[in-house]
Amino acid sequence: MLFHVAYVLIKFANSPRPDLWVLERSTDFGQTYQPWQYFASSKRDCIERFGQRTIERINNDNDIICTTEYSRIVPLENGEIVVSLVNGRPGAMNFSYSPVLRDFTKATNIRLRFMRTNTLLGHLMGKALRDPTVTRRYYYSIKDISIGGRCVCNGHAEACNANEPNDPYKLQCDCQHNTCGVSCDHCCPGYNQLPWKPATTYSANECEPCNCHRHSFDCYYDPEVDRRRASLDIHRHHRGGGVCLNCQHHTTGVNCERCIPTYYRSPEHPIDSPLACLPCNCQSEFTDGTCEDLTGRCFCKPNYIGENCDACASGFVNFPQCYPTPTDPTNNDNNGEAKPAGEIINCECSAAGTVDNSCRPDPRTQTCICKPGFTGDHCDTCTPGFYGLNCQGER
Repeated sequence: MLFHVAYVLIKFANSPRPDLWVLERSTDFGQTYQPWQYFASSKRDCIERFGQRTIERINNDNDIICTTEYSRIVPLENGEIVVSLVNGRPGAMNFSYSPVLRDFTKATNIRLRFMRTNTLLGHLMGKALRDPTVTRRYYYSIKDISIGGRCVCNGHAEACNANEPNDPYKLQCDCQHNTCGVSCDHCCPGYNQLPWKPATTYSANECEPCNCHRHSFDCYYDPEVDRRRASLDIHRHHRGGGVCLNCQHHTTGVNCERCIPTYYRSPEHPIDSPLACLPCNCQSEFTDGTCEDLTGRCFCKPNYIGENCDACASGFVNFPQCYPTPTDPTNNDNNGEAKPAGEIINCECSAAGTVDNSCRPDPRTQTCICKPGFTGDHCDTCTPGFYGLNCQGER
């Protein structure tokens, strides 16, 4: 669980407070630690061990300071150390609007790293008296640690409760405003029409549901969709960037507002009905399987037209083959002259070598019908004994 820590109070027992130490925090459950505040008996120690900046005044909410107040030798017992992580910082009076201070006070774990004891110069006495037991009597003795703070719920919860009966110290935010997560740090599934934001004093910044027309219950926020105003919110306004996931009932689109291919939008059912998209009745081999919304009228393959795609389109003949109208050999493509043997003009058969100068094969046999003297699949070569462009008779 992530917490905002306001203060740490340490009470020592039958030992002096430490001479040199560091209060550290972790925000990744103990994997890594970073310093929170330094403690030393003198400013010289602060500078030498932790740097010049640690003794300067606090100017930023995340400045790490070194203090000498709690490293004195007295009291020898029952000394206290009070560390305030909020007071005295620029954002202390307006914590909710200081993201730097909010981040600075976050922690999942706290560690005390003691580096040196207060010795009363006893180590020197031990050398002078040749008594090695003197230095062995120096140790740290803590009898109580108190930590004050609150759960990090980003303003989306009024309480932080134990969520496991066997572990009363494991807390979780009681999230509101359609937020989810241990710290209410993201929107719940289906509520990503707008980007997640922490709540403030003046705005709950509630997560809004996506408009998936009841064909999906999960979505994600896409800033590019928001920029293009391509998503429809529950009030049917183009606002937000919610994109529906795993649209059901044969729907698709940002809001599950369209039918998938081979289905059409039925005018008999509302958009949020499971029957909003019905299958196209396009079984004919001359349709492409898709159909028009609201009418269900099938879209024909190229070359075909008609209510049931049962006729050839303009410029095509001989249903059901529907091949292009044969080319007129007397057209202007060759100044009105018949095509010479061997030339094929956008068709399977040589116009010059085919009966009736046909550009297309016979629809019954699907082969080119050659004139006498011509041969080949395209009637574009002379038979043996014939020669020339027009395959004249034998020599």
